[in-house]
Amino acid sequence: MRSNEDCSGGQVSSLPFVFFRARPTFIIIALVLALAFSMWIGESLAQGPGQGYDESEAQAIDRMLMCPVCPAESIDQAQVPLARQMRQRVREMLAEGASRQEILDYFADRYGQNVLASPPKSGLNLLAWTLPVVIILAALAGGLLVLKAMTGRGDGSPELSSGGTQTDDGELEPYLKAVDRSLAIDGEDEKSGEE
Repeated sequence: MRSNEDCSGGQVSSLPFVFFRARPTFIIIALVLALAFSMWIGESLAQGPGQGYDESEAQAIDRMLMCPVCPAESIDQAQVPLARQMRQRVREMLAEGASRQEILDYFADRYGQNVLASPPKSGLNLLAWTLPVVIILAALAGGLLVLKAMTGRGDGSPELSSGGTQTDDGELEPYLKAVDRSLAIDGEDEKSGEE
């Protein structure tokens, strides 16, 4: 009976063992090529067969569409079946060659204008875009006018009376004495208290 020995020295001749006798650089190159090929195959399978759209564009459109059944969530955030169907439809339309505006119009026709994350800039919706800007500008202008009016009077000089002279303390004297009497700090009361 014959053994599995080779005629050239008694070694086992099988294909895997022959591969390991090759040069180390050849092995490294072969492993790198195999890894690169497997990554290329994995990426093409992950995109799906016949994917003719840009995934980043699909995700941007997903963020522009609101879920009709979820309050305040776009279809890229929502996990309900309707949102998944809408995401799938976006990708189908992109693969068919539809533009971003065509896709948005499709969903707006089907679900109404409320499905759009940002209202269109026309009609009454134009008011929603312009009114906040107008209010902010008006508030800033009003604040500047108030500051200007406040700094115009505060120049540091005492206010002049109608006669054009400075207010004399003589006009205020009766009022000041009345305040002093009511507070009991009249100069005469202090002198009598010391005696």
